Amino acid sequence: MRRKTIKKNFWFSYEEDKQLKYLSSILNLSESNTIRKLLYETQIKESPPKEFYEAIDKINKIGININQLTRIANATGSIYEDKLNHQFNELEKLKNIIYERYI
Repeated sequence: MRRKTIKKNFWFSYEEDKQLKYLSSILNLSESNTIRKLLYETQIKESPPKEFYEAIDKINKIGININQLTRIANATGSIYEDKLNHQFNELEKLKNIIYERYI
């Protein structure tokens, strides 16, 4: 068994305390063991860089433009609607890949 030699004191809000008690009860663990479980078994991803958010914003703006063009194509029938929709779907896939990689 590990030897616990360092004591930590934490302040929790009422809601955080309630959540910790709830998690402890459903896991059937003490509060300290619940925190240890969360500490060792939770996957943490590093925050994405600023460039990630800038890229997502650009992709969203492109998506809005494509969506507007699709509406025009539907109304006038003068644009290749299926190709435009394909591009919109590809853009959405790219956005999802970026989110999966960074978040």
